[in-house]
Amino acid sequence: MSTDTHVIESILSELLGEVFESYKKNLSKADDADKQGSDPYSRAKTALRDLSTEDKQAIFDFIRLAMVDTSSVIFGTIDGSHFPENIDGDFSLEYDGEEIHGSLQDELISLAEDQGVYK
Repeated sequence: MSTDTHVIESILSELLGEVFESYKKNLSKADDADKQGSDPYSRAKTALRDLSTEDKQAIFDFIRLAMVDTSSVIFGTIDGSHFPENIDGDFSLEYDGEEIHGSLQDELISLAEDQGVYK
């Protein structure tokens, strides 16, 4: 396994595992209607509260997609395949003394496709 693949698998595993499950768990907790807050979690919980299970799943699937797409922009920028405005230099990224870049975004998209994120 290449270092690029190892790094992306590890990051994606954490994002779509622990991090995503934390969002899902926190957003799925019943919210006391009398104690609705103004923070993003409280507002999202309020919005999700009355949705059907199918609609809630659609929202969670979209959150997963947004997490992967955001990561894709970052890794594509590092790889030199995505060019945000006002960033025109080259990046260098090392892991354990080995330079990695060039296929990070491709690895991310491929693994996300394998996990059904784009379905």
